[in-house]
Amino acid sequence: MRAIPDGYEAHHVIVVDERMTVDFEVVDDPKLGPLHPVYATYWLAKHMELVSRKIILPYLDDGEEGIGYRVEVDHLASALPGMRVDIQGVFNRQDRNRVHVDCRAVSELGDLIGVGATVQVILPTVKLELNLEKLRVRWRNT
Repeated sequence: MRAIPDGYEAHHVIVVDERMTVDFEVVDDPKLGPLHPVYATYWLAKHMELVSRKIILPYLDDGEEGIGYRVEVDHLASALPGMRVDIQGVFNRQDRNRVHVDCRAVSELGDLIGVGATVQVILPTVKLELNLEKLRVRWRNT
């Protein structure tokens, strides 16, 4: 992996839609089905991972891949369907093969929707594929 410059940023802008609202998708319990018509924390975490991937992509060497290791999210405010949210990732540091990214999400109203951080592990693609194949074999043999 090539060195990522200090302070390197990436953005991903989304418009919250109905599928991004809180719904635990349990059909036999109304308390675990659709709940709040706001941007769900788990979508916020996904979008923070997405923007963090945008940080590493230009710096991966051929034959390398990143895989998620950690996501931390504090969901501070709501965003309604139809609202635009800008998710920003800022490169924090790299420790060996781990890339740390600080994240924040701000609505079109200027509200700080969330803050967080991610860590991605950079591995040779061959090693990652081998690890996944070993997992598939273990699963098939259970």
